[in-house]
Amino acid sequence: MGIENLKNHFFGRERLLREICQGVLATQPASFSLVGSKLLGKSQILNHLAAPNGPLCDPELADWRPPAFQAGGRVFVCKIDCDAQEAQEDLLSFLQQRLLHQLRQEERLPLDWRAVENQPSMGRQIWQIARQINDMNYRLVVLFDNFDSVFQRQLISMDAVDELRPLTLELAMVVATEQPLHDLDRDLAASPLFNVMTQLFINLLEPDAARAWLEGYAASYPVIGHMIDELLVMTGQHPYLLHRIGDILLEIGQMLPIAQATADEIRPLIRLRLAEHGRLLFVTLRRKLQQPPARVSQETVQRLVEQLQEKPLPMNQIGRDNFAAANWLINQAIVSYSPEGYRLFSPLFADFLAARTQPEEAPQPRSAPAVPPIETDIYQQLTKIEAALLHYFVEHSNTVIPPEELLAKVWRRPNATTRRVQEAIRRLRQQLEAVSPPIGAIENDRGRGYRFVPTQG
Repeated sequence: MGIENLKNHFFGRERLLREICQGVLATQPASFSLVGSKLLGKSQILNHLAAPNGPLCDPELADWRPPAFQAGGRVFVCKIDCDAQEAQEDLLSFLQQRLLHQLRQEERLPLDWRAVENQPSMGRQIWQIARQINDMNYRLVVLFDNFDSVFQRQLISMDAVDELRPLTLELAMVVATEQPLHDLDRDLAASPLFNVMTQLFINLLEPDAARAWLEGYAASYPVIGHMIDELLVMTGQHPYLLHRIGDILLEIGQMLPIAQATADEIRPLIRLRLAEHGRLLFVTLRRKLQQPPARVSQETVQRLVEQLQEKPLPMNQIGRDNFAAANWLINQAIVSYSPEGYRLFSPLFADFLAARTQPEEAPQPRSAPAVPPIETDIYQQLTKIEAALLHYFVEHSNTVIPPEELLAKVWRRPNATTRRVQEAIRRLRQQLEAVSPPIGAIENDRGRGYRFVPTQG
């Protein structure tokens, strides 16, 4: 399939999805709490469960479901985003309205709407809907995304929770949160509506699923087939980074003929762009490291992360006092476990942390750069950055200079995008072409960088 189709394809999580399907469709429906850090794919899991071709409805996945629901078409899924403005204003009313709108269009469900409307409250109306659906041997599954809001902003009262308690016998819920419910609100999490939920931690993608994702890219770009193992390490099997690989390949395809490129030519470019695309994820995880839950020592977390930046740690070197912190790091998909031991999930994230933990050097006074041995007034015609770029090229004539070195030495912004390098070199080339007599040219060494070749006098 093409890269655009891959964006809509769901990879992995089979064991988790099977457990959810068996639970929410059991004779006594079970509910689940999906816990995982931001950008780890919780929303995609809920979207997949709600999709017509998802595991709750697709006839081809009948063996994932209990016998009573294997035929498909007997499950109704309602998905609520708790961050939506309407949900923030009145969660129960928003849920009730969504259910009414969705179920009134279902001709196969002859619900007694008068019995629903005669209920004295929103909570009882929702219960009545679920009760009727259950009595007709159908099943209602409600998915709540960004469920943290319910606890953090108190979108539901304890009285409403008590009123909704009978729902656990009639419908199933799957909620997605960044933190376990008991870390958000211990009293609310202990209520009969929520304390029956099975907690499932969402982690990094399974190796086989991550490999299948990369093989999907290789179908469009065969060169990726030679890089799968190293891309598995580079992405750390994180869904966010795996998704970004597709965007990067489209970018590269606009810059060079990727169909003829070798792995050695595009490897450094993929790594550079993936570090840039992953910045949002890395910043999010770094903030998470700075604010662990109260039950986990921040000092222990910081010490473990510093050790893991240097090398993997075998389990016998973790220490009993560090187990809680190590488990939390794994649950947040910050740390993974391999035969070598515990390690940060991606070397790109390790580099990101290292760049922000090194002590800053005191700024040194900068002397004016020596005037390059080129007798021309071209520098007067250039912008400040173009002049600095030409200075650097001339001082390193006939040497291939990677774009990241130019960003660090000329722009003083090592983490900036290489697009600014490409654009500046394009403009500088135009200026050099107009110089008479010619003083030199900037060559592109594909996959490695740029080289300034002076004109031989």
